[in-house]
Amino acid sequence: MLIRILIITFVVAYVIWFISNRVLGKNLTLAKVVAVTLVATSAVYLLLGILSHLIEG
Repeated sequence: MLIRILIITFVVAYVIWFISNRVLGKNLTLAKVVAVTLVATSAVYLLLGILSHLIEG
């Protein structure tokens, strides 16, 4: 479970870095929106994963 979370975290961080540096360039407002969206999606996934793990035991 922990390794899966770490892999997802690294993938999300790389996607944020890639989009920020390569695709968006100087458009900081859009970069912030994309970063917040990815972080929020990851947080929801992590929360649901933890809840699923606790409920299913």
